[in-house]
Amino acid sequence: MIVRIMGHGQWVLEPEHLIELNELDRALEEAVERGDQEALSSALTALSEGVRRLGVEVPDDVIAESDLVLPDTDASLDEVRELLDSTSEYYGIIPDADEELAEEDEESTAL
Repeated sequence: MIVRIMGHGQWVLEPEHLIELNELDRALEEAVERGDQEALSSALTALSEGVRRLGVEVPDDVIAESDLVLPDTDASLDEVRELLDSTSEYYGIIPDADEELAEEDEESTAL
């Protein structure tokens, strides 16, 4: 999965990385539900740092389509709420790790 962090670049993540990112994503969702901008900013920062720490950065000279775009850390509650509303197939901004891992297992058994 290729994740773009708005204004900062792209990182390649493996499905197993989503397990940790799902926890950070839950904190983001809770901040939006409470209407807490400060907690939202902290959650976005933690999520961005998690992507950078776990992923492998895509070189600037490589053009790759992003599977997922994270908002910048200064995104507003309304912007993130709108993003969450548009990602109905996910349980937040980050795809559910269980689904991604199951898809990976299906692909490996098909070989």
